[in-house]
Amino acid sequence: MTGSLPFKNADEVFDYIGSELGPWVARVPDGETGERRNWVLTQTAHFFENPFLEVLPESPEIGRKLARIKPGVRAEDVAFPPFQYPDFATESYPLFKKAKEEGRLAPNAKFQISLPTPFNAVSYFVVLEDQARVLAAYNVQAKAATEEILRRFPHDELAIQWDLPTELVTVQGWFPNPLANLDSVFSTIAEVTSWVPADVDVGYHLCYGDSKFGASPFMGNPEQCPIHSHKDHGRNILPQDIGTVVEFSNKLAERIRRPINFIQAATMRDWDQPQHWDALSKLNLAPETEFYLGLVHASDGLASAQRRWNYVANHLKSFGVSTECGLGRHSQEELAAVTEIFKGLGAGTESRQAAE
Repeated sequence: MTGSLPFKNADEVFDYIGSELGPWVARVPDGETGERRNWVLTQTAHFFENPFLEVLPESPEIGRKLARIKPGVRAEDVAFPPFQYPDFATESYPLFKKAKEEGRLAPNAKFQISLPTPFNAVSYFVVLEDQARVLAAYNVQAKAATEEILRRFPHDELAIQWDLPTELVTVQGWFPNPLANLDSVFSTIAEVTSWVPADVDVGYHLCYGDSKFGASPFMGNPEQCPIHSHKDHGRNILPQDIGTVVEFSNKLAERIRRPINFIQAATMRDWDQPQHWDALSKLNLAPETEFYLGLVHASDGLASAQRRWNYVANHLKSFGVSTECGLGRHSQEELAAVTEIFKGLGAGTESRQAAE
């Protein structure tokens, strides 16, 4: 489960995961309910009400407002107030503990906290020419929030997931890079990862944007990129195959100095031919890294998910499955469809294991 779910509160989320998917979910998010359903938009006030930044009028090219450093303000003087991520987690964790104690969640389940990297937040809210300078200031509070999370919760029950949509589409070539080069992008990921000690699970969500957003700004600018025919409603553009995900994952494995516990990658419904998955043969991860692929899409059913599963299984001996992104903006009917696909894939796996 990558993060958000369409429920009112965390207790409903834990009930759903425990009753419907309990045997298969080792790291349990709190569903990012309420205002957090819109992901990085919870950080809006930190940028648009920041005394060191000024908000520019909405531009027709971008389609939203952006902030820049105020004239006369030095980049080293930009600062942010404390972030709320530790408080969000503190509200949910007692409910997670209670669900485990009551047997609704597995006793070895971990509390997954999904965090957008600073690179994502800054790239969404700040003009390109100021992003690198604002990033240094934002990192200060992002690190403090991570350290506070680590202080508040037992490490053996904790998993930190860093969400990387902007990094992925920058490597894909859809977004301009505000840093010196692509290696600098991976340096920012290595930095935030270094904040998490080895006794806490760490993982990455490689995301191409949630199709429920409609024309998602995290999917790139269709005027700058080739538009591929596709079946996913709301998409601007689509990656042509799994190749960039593999390249990105391998680069993470090279750059990150501590164990990577898991990588979760979005995939497209349009990848419905064997050649869309051939790059998986080049995946080079450490044995301890679990690799999850977003093979489950609410709109195309178990048979399609099983076909994609079979294509992946031609290249990988071991992998997990997920949705492409969080489900917080999906309907209950779509959630039910996703659940049935998960169950069908799980039952099929158990049958194959029994036969072996």
